[in-house]
Amino acid sequence: MKHNKSIFAIAIISALTFFYTPAKANDDKTIVPVEMKLVGNIKNQPLVELKFNTSKQDNQFVISITDQYDNILYSGNATGENFTKRILLDTNDLGDAILTFEITSKKTGKSITYKVTRELNTVEQTNVVKL
Repeated sequence: MKHNKSIFAIAIISALTFFYTPAKANDDKTIVPVEMKLVGNIKNQPLVELKFNTSKQDNQFVISITDQYDNILYSGNATGENFTKRILLDTNDLGDAILTFEITSKKTGKSITYKVTRELNTVEQTNVVKL
């Protein structure tokens, strides 16, 4: 029973592992000050966090989330200095969709793009234990 729980836990963790790839802005001197990471799960749904390290001069952004078919799943504005925005991804609705997060600075017009994918790995483990 403990073995099955271990395999189940590993499978769930693997299934909810997200990989993201930041794309550089066109001008390396002006990069959009946003980081993205997976911070955990809420009711088996992945929670991603966008961390904005901004200034008073550049504190307005447009966040756009699209799938691999360029369907817009979310589009909204974010304003503030040094703040975070958390987004819960509903994997029941999304399935294995490849998501693209694009964050664009309203002041500079520069953007940064993150790609989010799901990967399911099945792990089988055999243990030999001396009793």
